[in-house]
Amino acid sequence: MVSLTSQTPARAHEPNYGFVPTHEGNDFESMVRAFTAGYGVFGAKPLSNDRSFAWAADLRTSGTLTAIHSAYRNSWEIRTLDETPQHLAFYIPHAGSFRLNVGKRTVEGGAGRILIANNHEAGSRLIQGEPHCSDALFLDWKVMKRTLFSLLETPTLESLDLEPVIDLATPSGRLIGNLAQTIVQGMRNGGPLLSSPLAVSTMSETLADLVIRFTRHRLSGHFEKKKVSTVAPWHVRRAIDYMHANIAEPFTMSMVADEVGISIRALQTGFKTFRGTSPGAYLRTIRLKAVHDQLRDPFNQQSLRDICTRWGFFHAGRFSATYRSAFGESPRDTRLRAVFNPAATAQVFSVSP
Repeated sequence: MVSLTSQTPARAHEPNYGFVPTHEGNDFESMVRAFTAGYGVFGAKPLSNDRSFAWAADLRTSGTLTAIHSAYRNSWEIRTLDETPQHLAFYIPHAGSFRLNVGKRTVEGGAGRILIANNHEAGSRLIQGEPHCSDALFLDWKVMKRTLFSLLETPTLESLDLEPVIDLATPSGRLIGNLAQTIVQGMRNGGPLLSSPLAVSTMSETLADLVIRFTRHRLSGHFEKKKVSTVAPWHVRRAIDYMHANIAEPFTMSMVADEVGISIRALQTGFKTFRGTSPGAYLRTIRLKAVHDQLRDPFNQQSLRDICTRWGFFHAGRFSATYRSAFGESPRDTRLRAVFNPAATAQVFSVSP
């Protein structure tokens, strides 16, 4: 728990916010400028006409995570703009309150609960209390999309419609809450997590996986069905094994059915029942993953066209749209992230003898 008092002495003639800030000021505009420069554009307005607006923040960004420990002497409102970076936000108030509007619901953070939301699906957020002190953790939404694709084995354009309240009294709530707060603490005040891009990448993916598995959202039913259907009948398992073994080879679904020894109709019915998709869509999915894996390899020098051709994607525009819907970024962005992300390089070297 963080309070507004601290053993850290306040600097002369300045408010004691309880931490040493990376950014601070005494007017609302300076706060908006600092947060815009540190993370991205957003809409905001003060909730009073008081021209004095004392604020301070410890804002840290590393890879896919941004952590903000902040304190305010006034109340204000946050709004998402079209150009605001999309993220999964975790709001952890320590003094004062944080109110979140999602659809027709209004929820408030407090003791024993954390609020979460995709900022592009949320309405206004009210930071209230004089003083107010809170932690906010932002996870790049691209990580959520990649994790969803991996778990559900199909691209989705649906809104998640996340349940906004994480109850820390439940085992799954404590698990998610503890990880979120560990990340915040590891980044606060220039903490050790900032010096480990590989750890940031791993913890980002773990946090996304836990949220998707253990919180309620629009696709929870799909995920529960997938868990039930993991023990698929022999003909579906054999078809999947055949697809993986011959993923780089040209073949038709008729050839798969012949190899397994069943009819096309039985193959289609089996995949629909136990994988929630068609055999052709499943094949496209695992080939799409293969493209993604190659683009994430910083030592792969093949052109995007050659990689796509190898895995059976011949229409550049259609492929790019499918890829973006699955991974939340363009193929070119994936390649650039692999080349310039130290974590990706570290992962390659970590498997070397």
